[in-house]
Amino acid sequence: MKLDREMEMLLDEIPLLHHGDLLGCGETAAVVADGADFDFDFSYLIQELGEMGFVDDDDEEEDENGDFSSFLYPRKASSSPTSNLHFMDAENFVASRPFSTDRRREMSLFDPFPFSSTCFDAAATEDWDFQAAPAVRSRPCKTSRPRKVTSPKKAGAAAKPSKYESLVGLRGYMYHVAKDQHGCRFLQQRLDDGKREVDFIFNGVARHAVDLMVNPFGNYLMQKLLAVCHEEQRMGIVLTLTKEPLVLVRISLNVHGTRAVQKLIESLRTKEEIQLVVAALRPGFLELIKDPNGNHVVQKCLQSFGADDNKPIFDAAAIYCLDIGMQCHGCCVLQRCIARSTSEHKERLVAAIARNGFELAQDAYGNYVVQYVIELKVAAANASLAQQFEGKYVQLSMQKFSSNVVEKCLKVFKDADKANIILELLAAPHFERLLQHPYANYVVYAALQNSKGALHSALTNAMRPHVELLRTSPYCKRIYSRALLKK
Repeated sequence: MKLDREMEMLLDEIPLLHHGDLLGCGETAAVVADGADFDFDFSYLIQELGEMGFVDDDDEEEDENGDFSSFLYPRKASSSPTSNLHFMDAENFVASRPFSTDRRREMSLFDPFPFSSTCFDAAATEDWDFQAAPAVRSRPCKTSRPRKVTSPKKAGAAAKPSKYESLVGLRGYMYHVAKDQHGCRFLQQRLDDGKREVDFIFNGVARHAVDLMVNPFGNYLMQKLLAVCHEEQRMGIVLTLTKEPLVLVRISLNVHGTRAVQKLIESLRTKEEIQLVVAALRPGFLELIKDPNGNHVVQKCLQSFGADDNKPIFDAAAIYCLDIGMQCHGCCVLQRCIARSTSEHKERLVAAIARNGFELAQDAYGNYVVQYVIELKVAAANASLAQQFEGKYVQLSMQKFSSNVVEKCLKVFKDADKANIILELLAAPHFERLLQHPYANYVVYAALQNSKGALHSALTNAMRPHVELLRTSPYCKRIYSRALLKK
């Protein structure tokens, strides 16, 4: 196609060559037009066209009449070998050589610069160097034509919408369309159009709610549908999800289903809906609380429902508090249960944790639950913990996790209980070992910070014989930095 356009341009410019306009010979052309005798040599044109492959033979430069009219104005039945122009293949259609102003009559017809006598005179005077036009290529360069760059997300969004033009055509196939990335997006957009579209889509997917909630794409449609459907439709979805045991638990444990169930919990409004959902989740509470996906469902229940509605969760947490508290996700849920519970539910849960305080205090996750309970300053719970820890403070102080609990006790417990902790530390057979211990030294430092009067003096007096040790040991520097020890 490009070759055809170049040929058309050439044929359009040949008449201009005859009149001298294209070559910048305006004055000469005027003389010829007046009938003056002017001999202009066009041989260089014939020679170049021959080299470029536009003529059959470049040896004959003139026709039988001794001029170039047959070349300039080719006739259908001309006898001149130079009058019949033809195309060569695209690979050979290349400019023959560069042109410059040193050879004025060898300027190419395809030179991109304007041709005028003024231009040539200026070029000759200032020694400009004109370069030949770039070679014509068989295929356009990839960078020769600007292309509109579309992001992959937009390209994907625009790739398939034509398949889904109306909801009517999707009747009977709504479930399969909802599991397709572009189909799911189309259905979500149509949910914003009004109640008629919501009803149509609901009727097509409601009975497949279980499968769609765990689908990578279908779960997004279910979330959107739960946000826009009316109460009766939402109740229909709840009944579908809860009619078989453990179905809702299985969905909640799924990486995609957990999001859809959380959206379901947010959208529930009536007491009946909430009771159905909580009852369906109850058999799997322990597994849900300890699961990386399921624990978010339980926490969403605690956040969205009232204390009375969450009573089954509080009961399960109190029964399994030791197992739950010693698990990374369970310890967070257990603290959330304490925060969201009220009155008798809270007292029961705190008491259950306090009864298992010694085991929880030594666990990597359980120690956080015990510290949380201690900070509540529930007298009965702290008294229970103090009774369990009594006589074991030295042991607890030398462990990585339980040492944090002993520090919390020194900050929160009553003065009498604090005194018991400090006296037990002072009574240790080798008190200097506690000073150098990587964990116990923090407990001793906390004892210095939270003691007064005679008890504080007893601590400093017990440390003075070990001043040199406090200076050199890397674990004793914090203790030695206390102002009282520098005196």
